[in-house]
Amino acid sequence: MVPVSRITENDVSQDCQQCGAKCCRYFCLEIDTPEDIEDYENIRWFLMHKGVTVHIDEGKWYMAVATPCVHLGEDNRCRIYKDRPLICREYGHESCENSDGDYGYEAEFRTAAHIEAYAMQQMGEKVYLRKQKQHRAKAGKPATKPIRKRTKKNAK
Repeated sequence: MVPVSRITENDVSQDCQQCGAKCCRYFCLEIDTPEDIEDYENIRWFLMHKGVTVHIDEGKWYMAVATPCVHLGEDNRCRIYKDRPLICREYGHESCENSDGDYGYEAEFRTAAHIEAYAMQQMGEKVYLRKQKQHRAKAGKPATKPIRKRTKKNAK
């Protein structure tokens, strides 16, 4: 394996050809560990979007968004390699999912149903369903009085 400081564009492109440049096809952000129904409902909403998954890795929660970098070429090479962002420069072969062996998660959620089942397990089914019903009822009420439309009749 080539030390990170000595990786050249050719070294990276050869490895990226083999794995399909996985690291350039999604990004992952740490999110807060869910503590209540609102947190689980937010994650449920994330998972209703195409290309979004949520996972737990080493006790931390992450949201992954599957969307390729706009600078990724059809040949899996970076078209702005010499001007790539710092995060790309710091990402080395030792971080590559293709070369570091097992990349399993403690849990992975791909659909709203997955996170709901997990939340029920964590909170207890009765508690979860009761809190979900309360949350949805509360969320269905307007926070303030609705603004009335101005009409000719009430404009004066």
